[in-house]
Amino acid sequence: MSKKRIGALVDLLRKNKIGALLVTKPENIFYLTGFTSTRIMLAVNAKKSFAVTDFIYAEAASKTLKRHGIDVYIADCKSSPEKIISSTLNKYRVKGLGIESHSMNLDHFQKLKGSLKKTHLVLTAGIVESLREIKDAGEIRSLKKAIGVTADTFKSVKMMLRPKTTEAELARSIKVIFIKNGADGSSFEPIVAGQPAASQPHYIPSLSKLGNNNAILLDIGCKLSGYNSDLTRMCSLGKITPKFVKLYAVLLEAQRRAIEHVKPGVKICDIDHEARQYIESKGLGRFFGHNTGHGIGLEIHEHPSVSSTNVNTLKEGMVFTVEPGIYIPGYGGLRIEDVIMVTRNGRKVLTHDIDKSI
Repeated sequence: MSKKRIGALVDLLRKNKIGALLVTKPENIFYLTGFTSTRIMLAVNAKKSFAVTDFIYAEAASKTLKRHGIDVYIADCKSSPEKIISSTLNKYRVKGLGIESHSMNLDHFQKLKGSLKKTHLVLTAGIVESLREIKDAGEIRSLKKAIGVTADTFKSVKMMLRPKTTEAELARSIKVIFIKNGADGSSFEPIVAGQPAASQPHYIPSLSKLGNNNAILLDIGCKLSGYNSDLTRMCSLGKITPKFVKLYAVLLEAQRRAIEHVKPGVKICDIDHEARQYIESKGLGRFFGHNTGHGIGLEIHEHPSVSSTNVNTLKEGMVFTVEPGIYIPGYGGLRIEDVIMVTRNGRKVLTHDIDKSI
């Protein structure tokens, strides 16, 4: 799989007339090699790919990368990473080196630029990420496993809802339950928000009690074998007001319309439009201010962005969330989030069996 992915990357580099790409984003390195570390750089080119790391990761990197045909160089006080990269690129006569501009800091860039006298640096963005947009069968299996753990965790959490429990207490419990259920950890800090605090889309759980006759927004996700899940559901404690029930019905219909529009060839912005237009038709447009969704995989937020400005088309194998929301300051907020996979002729909701009732 690594050879196939690196081969696809080499084809992209040739298409963009880039001699080599220095991959520094950990998720991209993991995608290409299966190795994870924040202290490694991977140079990919048509002639030979090589990695540079330090003593701490020397043994682990060598075991993983060399079996994929990737040479591993160890930087030390006598030979800096930049010098190793420069000399190796010169050996393979690479004239242009692409830099992942979103993952390399300025200090590192300046050091690299100072060492590469014979190589032109090219700032790039989203090259490996464009490959990651389309999930293969193994990635889909990993995503489904993470979603399965999330489904089990959500069931447990619903049973733990108590009026006197605080938001922060429940958020801490969610992280523990994820681990108990087999996850490596949470993908992000869980959001537990009662009303009216849920009007803040990325609310930080407080010491406020959940209370009775209240609707609780739960946004949770876990990481398992490198892949993430993401789920938002509304839960109730006691009776919910008729107004809130009507708002929830609007949100459910907006999400349903967006999901039903998912199929190969459709513009991604049209998915956003379907949800947004319906919410606007109910006079609530000003209360829905974020994108309708985001890609999910090795990162909790990745390509494609399901936004009003993304004119790219859906392709089989894309996986993303559809999560419209309504947030009314002083009153409260609600959001529903599912993970959708684009299939050959339509779509599959990977979170379809997770209860949405309030």
